[in-house]
Amino acid sequence: MKPRGIVFKLFVANLVFYIVFFAAVVAGHFWFFERFYQHERTTELGKKLASFASDYTQQKWPAEKTPTVMGSFITQNHVQMAILDTDGEVRYDNPFRIQLSTDAGQPLSIAVSFFPDMSALAAYGLQPGDRITVQGEYYVEQGHSLFSPYVIRKNGSPAVGSLPYNANREGVIEVSGTIDSLLLPAPGQWNNREGIMAAALKVWFPLPTEYNEQVNRGEAFHMEWKEPISGVHNLVFVQPILRDGKVTEYLFALTPLTQLGEAFGALEVYYAFFSITGGLLLIVVLSFLFSKMVSRPLLQLNRNAARMAKLDFTAISSIESKDELGSLSESLVSLSSNLDRTLKELQLTNEKLVLEMEYKSKMEELQKRFVSDASHELKTPISVVKGYAEGLLDQIAENKRERYIRTILREADRMEKLVLDMLELTRLEAGAVKLHGELFSVNQLALESMEKMEQLAKAKRMEIQIQGDRNVHAWADPEKIEQVLLNYLSNAIHNGTEGSPIQILIQHDVQKQNVCVSVENEGPTIAEHELSLIWDRFYREEDARSRQAGGTGLGLSIVKEIIQLHQQSYGVVNTPNGVRFYFTLDVPLEG
Repeated sequence: MKPRGIVFKLFVANLVFYIVFFAAVVAGHFWFFERFYQHERTTELGKKLASFASDYTQQKWPAEKTPTVMGSFITQNHVQMAILDTDGEVRYDNPFRIQLSTDAGQPLSIAVSFFPDMSALAAYGLQPGDRITVQGEYYVEQGHSLFSPYVIRKNGSPAVGSLPYNANREGVIEVSGTIDSLLLPAPGQWNNREGIMAAALKVWFPLPTEYNEQVNRGEAFHMEWKEPISGVHNLVFVQPILRDGKVTEYLFALTPLTQLGEAFGALEVYYAFFSITGGLLLIVVLSFLFSKMVSRPLLQLNRNAARMAKLDFTAISSIESKDELGSLSESLVSLSSNLDRTLKELQLTNEKLVLEMEYKSKMEELQKRFVSDASHELKTPISVVKGYAEGLLDQIAENKRERYIRTILREADRMEKLVLDMLELTRLEAGAVKLHGELFSVNQLALESMEKMEQLAKAKRMEIQIQGDRNVHAWADPEKIEQVLLNYLSNAIHNGTEGSPIQILIQHDVQKQNVCVSVENEGPTIAEHELSLIWDRFYREEDARSRQAGGTGLGLSIVKEIIQLHQQSYGVVNTPNGVRFYFTLDVPLEG
């Protein structure tokens, strides 16, 4: 983090905020939370006792089910509870029982409220139908004889509980039988507090006068009470039970405050330890993460702006957010897109301008080259025409006039062909020629070209032959390809040995999807170092392609431009008996 960067500033601000907030939470816990929790606990338990008293008055369950309902209430709400008459005598208490059918066939009610290890018994997993053996003593409660156990053993399991050291060994008996029903507290939800319950009943009943008047009006009350022997702080609840508008019974409940105090004491130690060790570290980490999270969009916007400043508009990503940062990001993306499009348009316009300037420069160069080449190539025929014309003006001998005139006409034809070839080559080099592609028969094109050159070949007693594939069709401009083939044939006739054959070979390559057309003649070969030079305009090999052999020196240059315009290959190779010129064309797939 940069010391003056936005991430650092947000980190410091969040750190201060979290520390102040955490300190306020901890202080609130130390000063208010225990009292708040005690108030909420008191209010909630008072409402539940009032609801229980109402359900009990309305007899929503049979009277024999009252201990069972009380046991569930005690277990769920962590209280001790008893139902008393108006004189303070207990009517219902000790709801936790095991109903046993002994082996002697007698029912036995086992009271487990005073069992020495209630938590172990609650977790013992007793179920109706289990066979157990119990060691304990009888005692009388509410006119009923109950059996208080010391040791309980389930068949196939170790025993729970133990005989007290002061137990009356003579009064301890052992019974066995099968469990019919049972009501036990849930594991971890019971404390053996029956002694404190008994002490509380002795202290609070009969009720003090001020509370007795309040209860007789049907109003419940609760008070904090400290048990004098153990010093345990408790909350005592007295809920009157009304029948026909008169108080007939009391619902007396007791819940300890010591456990709450101990829990809150442990929490205070925990909070203090957590605040010193883990709290500050957690605050620092959370502050840093929150700062990074909040500043990430801003940093992304900053990176986007920096790239835009360098005219880099590629991959400018937007921020997926519906707030102001998201709107700003969309604006930057839109600005980036518009600038990128504008710059590309300017670049395209600039490229077009460069191409136009290059084309103009190329055309100027072609014009200069055309004038230079034309001047060079026309100088000789013009000199010949001028010389012979002057001879005619000087009234040469009658027998030479016809020869002079023929020479002038021949040189004029040659100059005309030269100019036409130069114009054609210039158009090709300038890219002004447009191809008109179509599918045509290569063999038919070769036949037509052979017919056009037949008279010129007969003059040298040469025969043109067509060999190879006769059913191949190619895609190209047939007029331009015919011009290529005629140039090859003309070159073969002019440079071939008199009386030798000329072969047109058509070879179809299925894998490459093309056809190679070659023209081969017998005669002088071309020097290896000149094989790549003969395609240049006005290049003539001294022996094989001399001016006396005819031609303008532009035919092969025209061939090169036409084949390159078709994006095909061309070339020349020496053979054992002469020279072979070739070019390729595309063959479309059948079907």
